[in-house]
Amino acid sequence: MADWRRPLVVLDVEPANEVTLEEVNGKLALRRGVKVTFDRESTERIRTGYACARCLEVFEVPWPLSCPVCRAPIRERQAEYFEREYTPAVLDLSPTDWSDELASLEERRRKEEESNGRHPA
Repeated sequence: MADWRRPLVVLDVEPANEVTLEEVNGKLALRRGVKVTFDRESTERIRTGYACARCLEVFEVPWPLSCPVCRAPIRERQAEYFEREYTPAVLDLSPTDWSDELASLEERRRKEEESNGRHPA
């Protein structure tokens, strides 16, 4: 088997929070997001146009006009899609002030009880 035909290596798959509308066979359908984590080589193959970011089909020649499987516009839109979907999010790793966190939990509990028609004890 030719080297370019190696499938992409998926390290992890988990549900994402977003839900989008997508046209499927002429009808709108809800699509729940999925977060896929690839190894570095596979991510680079997607970034450089050797694989479809949408359906993960691999290509012998980079940047085809469209994916032969899912018809995604690779040459026109994949770089934009990759930037949006594969750029890591910046996480806030600053220390947590636990006293503030505990105080806010108590306040949220009280507001939830009030909104449910119960009065806090």
